[in-house]
Amino acid sequence: MTLALSFSESRDATIRTSRMLWTEDLKRSEFLRMAVSAGTLTTPMARWLVSPPADPPYGTSGSRRVGADDVAAVRATLHMFESLDHQFGGGHARTAAVQYLSDAVTPLLHASYTDAVGRELFSVAAQFTYKTGAMAYDVGLHGLARRYFVQALSLAHASGDRPLGGKVLALMSHQANYLGECQESVDLARAAALGAGSRATPRVRAMYAAMEARGLASIGDKRACLRMMKQAEANFAQASGADEPDWIGYFDLAELQDELAHCFTALRSPRNAEQHATLALGQSSDLHPRSRTFCRISLATSYLDAGDVPRACDTAAEAAAAAGRIKSARVRKYVRMFDRRLNDFGRQRSITDFRERARTILAVAS
Repeated sequence: MTLALSFSESRDATIRTSRMLWTEDLKRSEFLRMAVSAGTLTTPMARWLVSPPADPPYGTSGSRRVGADDVAAVRATLHMFESLDHQFGGGHARTAAVQYLSDAVTPLLHASYTDAVGRELFSVAAQFTYKTGAMAYDVGLHGLARRYFVQALSLAHASGDRPLGGKVLALMSHQANYLGECQESVDLARAAALGAGSRATPRVRAMYAAMEARGLASIGDKRACLRMMKQAEANFAQASGADEPDWIGYFDLAELQDELAHCFTALRSPRNAEQHATLALGQSSDLHPRSRTFCRISLATSYLDAGDVPRACDTAAEAAAAAGRIKSARVRKYVRMFDRRLNDFGRQRSITDFRERARTILAVAS
């Protein structure tokens, strides 16, 4: 089935499809677990790019009147799920997030509201939907995640927030890069920036540029990647914070440094990767252990590329220890990929020690 794989300009169709997606997900419908290629995202991306502004999202049915307090409650709940995701991985509370969307958000979307409240409601619904999709991505349900992302794109369109739609495409770009669909990753990041245009704030533009740089690094286009990394840094330096949207708050200096470290890791530039990974770890919060785990693996890989196997293994062992407490297929894959790289370095005591310390997470990953 193609449920939630088509972008819609119709607010009513978007509400209807959202409800169906959340309901079918709670039923664990098998078709939602089917693979979805990055190429499938091309049409939704293109339709979003050329879509005219959405009509005001006035509710037309139901006796309930939605107010600002209702939207604030959804936003507070979203922040709670974001915190759980960052600390414990996408597998910890994803089903509960879907249940909330189905039970609490669906009735609000079907109610009546003013234009201003409606736009805020559709905006937070889009954010909640892409966060739930990101949780699916984190646990390896990639086809399901893509359905959530496409649906979030339609919800963002209904809110009238173009940069928010770009954020959804940036998430699609991130996932495509992770899955090895690197050119599609670049295309999606570029579409995000193009579609948001001048309405994107400096920090949002920095995030778009960082996503494009990640894809370019994976392709091996060093010159273009370096250019986009510089653009990301320049845009970030222009951000004042006052006018930035709430949903870009996660993209702080630590996050930027982490993205740059990933780029340099892909480019096999260990000195630069080490520098940015170290900065990211120094500036990141213990409230984001998954991000710190990814960053530690980048740092460990930089040591490995520089030939310092003992230091690499010790750093990776720290990451593996944290990974065991996080329900994340991505984290396990990062540890497994590092372990495979060790096969090029023969039998060394530090490698044996790492594999012993990481045996639990490696057993789950295999």
